[in-house]
Amino acid sequence: MNLFVSPGSHASRQITFGCRLWLVRSRVSDQPSASKASTPEPRPEPLPGGGPVFRAKEQRPSPWQPGTLFHVSTRYPRKPHAAGVDRLAGILRNGLQAPAYGPDGSVCSDLNLVVTGTAVPYDSLVFLHRFGPQSFLYTLGGPGRFSVFVDPAIPVLTPDAMGPGWVVLCQDEVYVRGRIAPEDLTGVAVHHADIDSVVADLIADFRRQGIPLYDYEGNVLWEPA
Repeated sequence: MNLFVSPGSHASRQITFGCRLWLVRSRVSDQPSASKASTPEPRPEPLPGGGPVFRAKEQRPSPWQPGTLFHVSTRYPRKPHAAGVDRLAGILRNGLQAPAYGPDGSVCSDLNLVVTGTAVPYDSLVFLHRFGPQSFLYTLGGPGRFSVFVDPAIPVLTPDAMGPGWVVLCQDEVYVRGRIAPEDLTGVAVHHADIDSVVADLIADFRRQGIPLYDYEGNVLWEPA
């Protein structure tokens, strides 16, 4: 998808609406609602290789709480001919980076989005969601998708702070300039279909950073001792 947007125009509002419709149509329906995410059932199912197991909810609150800051992506780019970088591996090692600061392609968007005429370049920002009733479109979990949770105390910019003509693509979006360090990440949620590969490939990175791993229902798969 190629989007070319001039802020403040009627066309930009049409593109924003069209992008939201595309998001609805292209994602599966097994997202965690606010009520579902807050009441996951304990599941004593072991992970591959006798590793970490699902923990009872009482041992750790669900990451899906009102006001939670999170970033959503797919583990590998979906663009044809894009470099097959492992985005989750890059995030665990380097934090969340704005596209302008990720020359290795690990933060390259799957959309071709060009926005002109704004005081702050779109590619200089890390886009986050602030979890709330309007977030259901962006918490849809499917194979290959993951969510990264960010310390809610980290300072963020809101759309209102971005000046007139700013193009808003998501109803709950907020922004951080440049980069969010690994120490400001508070967890990662993955789809059940991806647990085996994520644990096999990246559990050493989770251990080194001390970042908990969840499924999309909020069950803890691994957490620091």
